[in-house]
Order: sequence, then structure tokens, then C-alpha cells
Amino acid sequence: MSFPHKLLAPGEEVVVESFPNWSVLARPISVTIVVVAACVAILVYWVSAPVWALYVFAIVAVITFCWLAAKVVTWRSRLLVITTNRVIYRWGVVRRTGREIPLERVQDVTYHQTLLERLVGAGSLTIESAGASGQEPFPDIRHPAEMQSLINRLMSGDRESYRRAAEARRAPPETPPPPARYEQPPPPPRRPPPTSSVDPAAPHTAEVSPVASPARAPGTAPMSAPGGQLGDRLRDLERMHELGVITDDEFDRKRRELLGLE
Repeated sequence: MSFPHKLLAPGEEVVVESFPNWSVLARPISVTIVVVAACVAILVYWVSAPVWALYVFAIVAVITFCWLAAKVVTWRSRLLVITTNRVIYRWGVVRRTGREIPLERVQDVTYHQTLLERLVGAGSLTIESAGASGQEPFPDIRHPAEMQSLINRLMSGDRESYRRAAEARRAPPETPPPPARYEQPPPPPRRPPPTSSVDPAAPHTAEVSPVASPARAPGTAPMSAPGGQLGDRLRDLERMHELGVITDDEFDRKRRELLGLE
């Protein structure tokens, strides 16, 4: 079971939360394996064993497994917690016991390791504090040398760095800003269509430049000046008639030929 964070003081942060070393379970696991193996071997070689012997060996195996399960639960119930303000050690399944030592009262931290404990990374930690309790032993600690160094750093005033690191872990990760989008330049303004000064409601009439009407021969009807090459030839013909180059009869005959009246 883990340490309830609701028991932390305001501004207090958990630095380490550790269970005892796995070597605590080495002996119970070995005993269980030996007992179960012995029961199975006896049943295999004792072919003519009575029925009651089967029940006895089965009960022994079940009791051994229950004893191992109790050891595992006891191992999980022991908890060492080091916060930025204190050292907490709790143990017990039915009857729960807790021990707390404020870091301000810690005077000395000592760890002990045998050769076998050094091989498996276990050891015991002893904390000497001011008061009537004196020395407080914490057995079966994982990596006791690192725990001793951690407590000494916290005692020397390195608590703010751990508090800031814990706050950084709790803070939500910063979302990266969205990639910059390349904005397309706005389209050029559309030019309005040229407006005409002519009133659209007025009827469309072609502009005709005034032309001096040539003198007509007596008895001839007025004619409209056709356009194009035929008009040019008719105007030349009228100019020659005005200058007196051709007579009235010749002018009338030539004009009819040009207009296709003959």
C-alpha cells in the first residue's frame, strides 16, 4: 500500500517511497519451494500411499502457500517514505504502526550492510534524532547508502530543488504552439468596369459627323452618302460635277452605274 498524500503538510512533497528489499522474501520462497517439492516427491515414490497421506500432504502444501502469502502481505505493508520535511516508516497489516522523524531533529544517519546484503542491494538504516527516542532502526532498506545521502542533502537545505522538481512533474506538459501558416497575399482589388457617359436608357444612335451636302443637279433627288469605297467614288463624282468637269447627263449616268440602277 502506498502512502496517502492527504497526510502531507501544505507544501510538503514526497521524495522517495520504497518497500523493503526483495531479499526479505528469499527465505519464505525457498521454504515453500522445498516443502512443496518434498510433498510431490513423496507422493511420486510412495505409490502405495493411503488416502489419508494424500490429504495430509495437500494440507501441508496449502498451509505453506498461505504462510508465503502472509509473508508477501507483510512485506508490502512495510513502507519507507522520505519527504521534504520528515522520514516516515510504517508497518503492520492488522495492527498498523507508524514512526516519523522530522528532518530538523535528525542528528546522525548510519547504514549497515553485510556482504550478502551488499550483493542484493539491501541493508539497514539507523537514524539518531534528538529526544527520548534516540536511535531509530529501519531494517531491510533498499540501497541504504543512497537513502543516507538523500537524507543528508535534505537536511543541508536542498529541499527547494526537490519541491520544484515535484511541482514540475505534476504540471501538465506544455503544448507546442501550432505551426505558423503562411498567409497568402490578398488578391488585388478588382477594377470597376469603365462607365460610359451615354445614358443606358437613351436609344442607341450612331453619331454621324455633319457633311456638307453637295449641290444637286436640278431635277435629281437627294441621295444618301453610302459608306465604304462606293461612297468615296460617289463623292469624287459629285466633286467633279461641282467643278464642271462633267455635265449633268454624265454625272447622272455615272451615278446610276455606280449604284447599279442600270
